[in-house]
Order: sequence, then structure tokens, then C-alpha cells
Amino acid sequence: MFSYDLPNGGLNTKTFVTKEGQIKFDPALYEQRYTTTVRIIEDPRWRQSLKKIVDFGCSEMRLLPLLRRIPKVEHILAVDIDEKVLSVFQQRAVPLVSDYLHKREEPLRIEVLKGSITDSVEQLRNVDVVIGLEIIEHLHADVLEKVPENIFGFVQPKLAIFSTPNSEFNVFFDSLLGNGFRHFDHKFEWSRAEFRAWTDNICHRYPNYSVAFLGLGNPPDEKRDVEDVGFATQMALFARNDLIKKPLATDLNGQSLPLSGVKYKEIYTVDFPYYKDERTQDEKIWCEVQYFINRYRYATIYFNVDRHIYQLPWLQLMDFARKENVSQEELLDILRNHNIQVEGNFIIMPEYDDDDDDDHGLCYELNDLNLELNNEYNNQCGNGDAASTAFNIENAKDDSEECWD
Repeated sequence: MFSYDLPNGGLNTKTFVTKEGQIKFDPALYEQRYTTTVRIIEDPRWRQSLKKIVDFGCSEMRLLPLLRRIPKVEHILAVDIDEKVLSVFQQRAVPLVSDYLHKREEPLRIEVLKGSITDSVEQLRNVDVVIGLEIIEHLHADVLEKVPENIFGFVQPKLAIFSTPNSEFNVFFDSLLGNGFRHFDHKFEWSRAEFRAWTDNICHRYPNYSVAFLGLGNPPDEKRDVEDVGFATQMALFARNDLIKKPLATDLNGQSLPLSGVKYKEIYTVDFPYYKDERTQDEKIWCEVQYFINRYRYATIYFNVDRHIYQLPWLQLMDFARKENVSQEELLDILRNHNIQVEGNFIIMPEYDDDDDDDHGLCYELNDLNLELNNEYNNQCGNGDAASTAFNIENAKDDSEECWD
């Protein structure tokens, strides 16, 4: 077992009782499950190493739009046993127009597949994260028994996230079905002790894993002190020990186990557009330097009045340089190689560039030309003439044709 808290203080949720006496969750309970799952995957402690995800029991694929926005994820398998549902909702895997306008920085492949959570198939090799939200309670006992062997024996992911209803919380629901459960297809609903027994058994059989527990869906305030019933949804986070800096008990040889002899059926596969930056490291740094100079070139806070120069603090570029694994000395070399003057901690820029002087000269020439034209016309029409005033460029209104540019 290990302790785990969501980054940034967890979720801000409310549970309340309606006038009709029904329990309501804000946001909805399924949204809390999805958000929690994404927050776990995006945890800075391990997000860089999580590239391939499988979502078992994906059904209508409501979680998929959130998963595909995780920056470092490169491969998502959406797996369900119901081919008809997958076919109807496969459009949720289709790239949007925005995916083409704002391309990802990494590749992403999404595969919508028909298959079982118990099948050890080739497509599950190298999966980093297994997601099983509200799926185990839909499985018959003989099927559920095979789940740990496939997930923790064969796939051996870095993270596995399972959630299931907490039966103790059912005392607050007055709309349970005839089978006594929240859904007609549930085969069971476990108490917290029963769920923990299942997770403890997994960690005992597969000692390379540790488990942490989370709860979603608080009891309403007015009922919280009546009795301890826990949360509406109970969630287990299995972490492979090497991910949480604990020693592995055995070698990771699970994927050498025999395959099931089946293959998931492909319903839909798509590769998302992404931007492949083929610039060299120096080119990336130089582009960032140019952006930095252009952005702050004429900022008054950096202007040295006595010397008539701009002093830009180049140390602000180091955050970007470090992301590219560029040292301070390497950054300075790039600046010097592009004839950027550096004094101490500052990039030195003149008050006006040569281009600026040329622009000012052009302005002076145009003003002289305007003056000559006005004088010539005034001489023809007479000084003080109404016509001369009407055609004087200096007095033209902004919406006149003479000011079209």
C-alpha cells in the first residue's frame, strides 16, 4: 500500500439532496471519475513516462476526448466487448478541425477495438496505463477471476486505475433496481472491505505493485455524521513499484507469457496530425532569442536614457534554453555567433537600428514632397484660397481618399 493525493489539492465537488429527496453530485459522478483519472495520468511525478493507455469498458468513449488531450500520450486503445456501441460512437475518436489547426507536438494513434479485458493480445504490449472504470462489477465471477492475471501478470502496466460502486453508500439511494444494485447489468456491488480484499489479493499475487485508495462522491453534509459509509465510488490506484521509487520484487517478464491466441477486432484506427519540429537545437534557441528581442526591443523599462540603448536581461531566455538542454555558456555562444552584443547580464540593442533610420529618412522625404506639392498648388490657386485649404494634405480628414493607407 502507498499514500496518494491528487495534485493541486484534489477536486472541488459538492453533494446535495434535492427537494424530492434525491442525492445529486456536482459535478456528476462520472465526470469526477474521468477528471480524477486524467489528473492521475497528468501527475508530474510520472506523466513523462506514460505513452500508451488502454481504456477497458470504454462503452460510449466519453473519457476518450479527455485522454487524447494529454500532451505526452502517443497511443490510446479504446476497448469494449460491445461492437455495436463502438461502431455508433467511434466518431469520438475522429480528429477535430482544431486538431489540424493546432497540431500536437507528439504523434497520437487511437485504436477503437472490440475485445475482452481478459485476453492477452499483442495489442496490449508496452501499455503504460490500464483504465477500468466501473467495469469489474459487470463481470461474472469466472471472468473477473482472470482479470488480475492479464493486467498484472501479462500487461504489467506502470499504472492501473480501477473504480467500482461502494455498496455502503447505497443507503442514500431510494431508486435501486430490482436486483438491489444501481444498474441492471451489475453482477455485484462491493463494500469497502470487499474491494480492499480484492486489491490486497492482487498485490499479494503480484508483489511488484502497491495500491492506494481514493473516494469520489462525498455524502451530503446533512447525512455525513449519521454513519460512516464512505464515498459513492471507490477507486484503486495500482502503481508499479519502480514508478514510485520502490524496489521490484521480481523481474518484469510478464509479456513473455503466452498470448491468448486471439486478436482484438479493429473497429476504427486514426493517426492524429502533429507538428514535427525538424529545426536544430541552435535554430530553436535562435528563434526564441529573436522573439524575445522583438517583444521587448522597445519596452521603456529596459531603456537606458544616458546611453540611448536598450538593455534586455538575457537570463529570461534560460527557462527555454534549459528545456532544450542548453547551458548558459551555450546560450551565450549562440548570441555571439549571431552578432548579438552582450554586456554582463544584458543584451545591448541600440535606440534605433539602421532600418529604423532608413524609415525615418523616408518619412522626411515624403513630408518634403507633400510640402512642395502644397506650395506648388497654392501658388496656382492663390494663398488662402478655399481650394488650397480643401486640397492641403496636412488638413485632410482621416476618412479622405488622400489618407487611404
